[in-house]
Amino acid sequence: MREAKLVLQWAKTPEAERRSLKDLAGELGRTAAAVQEFLRRSLPPGERPWRERPRWKPHEVEALQSGNLRCLSRTEAAAKKYAARHLSTASVDESDTEHCSLTVTQVAADLGISRATVYRFLDRGLLRRFKGGIAETSFSDLLREHPEAVPYARLPQANKEWLVLNGYFDPNLSVKRPSVRGLLD
Repeated sequence: MREAKLVLQWAKTPEAERRSLKDLAGELGRTAAAVQEFLRRSLPPGERPWRERPRWKPHEVEALQSGNLRCLSRTEAAAKKYAARHLSTASVDESDTEHCSLTVTQVAADLGISRATVYRFLDRGLLRRFKGGIAETSFSDLLREHPEAVPYARLPQANKEWLVLNGYFDPNLSVKRPSVRGLLD
């Protein structure tokens, strides 16, 4: 309790008179990160003794909703990120919503290999690039034409079924294709 009062008192002292966070943490026998986390949980935004990211003002949110990005003082990337996280009615480019390609991380996870190996496959021509990612057709072609590239035996059952559905040949595994029957009734 004494430590908490000391830290809160330190946070309320003016910045010019305040000693460093490292010194305070050393006196308490804690790490600077632990003291900072305590302050983050204890003090509301705006009262913390460090510079915080500016919050979105109501007029900025309205500008985002109306699509008027010119009056924002933020970057386009920040506006898109905010819209994706907070606005359900935000207008998003069609290219962002349409997934015509896979990411390197997705392919690595599906095949049970490292990202570096996926990049090697790209260099060797086993996979092709498409719209900043990896073409889905080249992923299917890799499964059919180069099954030796996939460490199939080490994969979990769910991944094996996924690969079989996407073109990997496994005579021992019978996977039923998902259907939409019943969904459209």
